[in-house]
Formats: sequence, structure tokens, C-alpha cells
Amino acid sequence: MFLSVGQSPRADIIDEMLDSLDLPIQAMEIGALDGLSQAQVHDLRVRPGELSIITRMADGSDVVVSKPRIAERMAEIAAGFQPGQYDLVVILSTGLFRDFESTCPTVNAQRAMESTVISLAAAGSRVGLIQPLVQQVDELDIPALSSYRITASHAADGDKALLASAILDLADCEIIVLNSVSFTESDRQMVAKASGKPVILARRIIASAIRLLLHGTHPATAPGVAPEFSEKLQRLTPRERQVLSLVAEGLSNKAIARQLGISPKTVEIHRSNVMSKMEVSTSNTLIRMVVAAGHP
Repeated sequence: MFLSVGQSPRADIIDEMLDSLDLPIQAMEIGALDGLSQAQVHDLRVRPGELSIITRMADGSDVVVSKPRIAERMAEIAAGFQPGQYDLVVILSTGLFRDFESTCPTVNAQRAMESTVISLAAAGSRVGLIQPLVQQVDELDIPALSSYRITASHAADGDKALLASAILDLADCEIIVLNSVSFTESDRQMVAKASGKPVILARRIIASAIRLLLHGTHPATAPGVAPEFSEKLQRLTPRERQVLSLVAEGLSNKAIARQLGISPKTVEIHRSNVMSKMEVSTSNTLIRMVVAAGHP
């Protein structure tokens, strides 16, 4: 189940990710704005003093809504899913800074991206973020990133002029992160070619997490993934692959246990096995390995 901020369907995002996964996935989707009247949608628009998030309507238009109020609506939807109702729930937004209570295994796109940025910055890299809205540059306030070298700029997906301007803003950065699910593979290729730097795409990070969580029930060799990473991945049990993906999101043992329906102590054992089999000593190193595997 893909849970998006705007209105479904979001084939522009989901179809691309499913094509890259090459897994037999039955994808369903719910949009937080589905079924709302124009007046109800208007009431969710961002107000002065509120943090903002941009999303897409079914007719292709964009709307800027209140981040805290749309996050609350999405949390209510996620909390309504029944245990075992879905093999996986994907929170399809990179702007919602909160946990979502779910009894189904869950990919939280924002958590996955935040962990990725932290792991890259912790290794000493100066990281540049490209946000979809200009106001989100000033709104970027992630306590976990405060001690790292992070620079932000903005551009809309597909806007080559703004992307070029953002590249200039991030000239001193060593790695660029396209920090929204709206950015496409074409955007990534354009930024990578123009900047000559590694560029991280949110959709690839999310796809990597999906692949790891579903690998046990639908094993597949991912195209473009380094043989060394694939070989190490094959050492893991299906449950260990699930734990690896959730560790890569920065979740605690207790949160992982809640999603997988096992005890925190069991999670701790699986986590130790994952670190040993993947031949890493820290979570940050593990996350960087997963990121590299998803961005050949």
C-alpha cells in the first residue's frame, strides 16, 4: 500500500519505482486528499507560520498544504491499517518529520532519506539538498543534521533552469540529494551530468527499502546492483533483510519490533547478525552501503 500526501493515482512516481524493482508487486494506493471537496482541500492549505509541503492533485495541478495537518491526516490513515492487511506500507513523502504507527512493515520515505543524509554527512562529506519549494530551504530544521555540513537550495522537478541554479548554489558540496519523491531519474541524470557529482534520488532510496523488505517473499536480483552487495545480501535470512531495511531508516529496536510483530530482544539478535554478515561495524556504514547499492 502506497500512502501519498496528495490524490491518487501517482503513477508518475509509483510506476517508475515498480519498473526499477522488477518484483511481482500488487500495488494499491491511497492519497491523503482522496475524496475531499475543494473546500476541504482549501482548508488544508498552508497558513502563515505553518511549515509547508507541496503535493499533486489527480488533475496534475500542485497544491501547497500544511505539513503538520496533512501529517496528522496521514497518520490516522496509517493507524487504520490492520495487522497483516498489507505486506508493506510505503509512506510516499520526503517531508513528513514524524513516525507513523503501523502494525504492517513500513517504509517511511522521510526517515529513509534523513538516515541517508546523516550517513553521508557523518562520513565527512559536504551534502547539498535540493528541496522542491523555496520556503523549504529556510524551513529545513532537522536537529539530527545540525552538527553536519548541509547546504540547501531549491528547484521544481523537471525545471532545468532552477536545477541549474541550485547546482551553482551547491557548488561546494560533494554529494547532491534530490530531496523529494517528485524528482525523476531524468532530473538525477541532468544534475549529475551538469555537476559532475554523485546525485542521490529519493525514489531510488525508497525502492531499495522496498526491495529489502519484500526480498524474502519475492527474491530477485536487482539490475545494476553491485555483485559484492548482492552476495552479502544473499547471506541474510528474509527476516534479517527486513531488519536491515528498517535499521537503514534509523528505527529503534522497539519500533522495528512493533512493525514486525517480534520482541525487541529478537530484533537485537537479527541486527547483530546483519552487521556481521554484511561485514560492517556501524549503522552509518551499513546505510552508506545500501545507498551505494541503489545508486550504481
